[in-house]
Amino acid sequence: MIEEVLGAPLRIRILLALWKWGEVNMTELAHILNTNYNQLALHLKLLVDYGLVEEKRIGRARLVKLRDAELIHSLLQALALADEELTKKTNIESSEKPPN
Repeated sequence: MIEEVLGAPLRIRILLALWKWGEVNMTELAHILNTNYNQLALHLKLLVDYGLVEEKRIGRARLVKLRDAELIHSLLQALALADEELTKKTNIESSEKPPN
């Protein structure tokens, strides 16, 4: 399961955005993530199917949020920390390279 969920960068970005913003309208989420609505809907369907995200409809609006699960929050904290560390490492390595 973890490979399928984390196998697409957009799904990771969706999870991180929902962790940060909470419940979000799908149109707004597509704007936040700079992706198109249809692409977002495909990835969200998988996340809903796995029980990581829940969706509710209010009229025509589709609102999505993370399910209230401690495991998801722990996973996202670890991903955010790993991303931060990798970014720092990449920045340090690129600044240490001698110019050509």
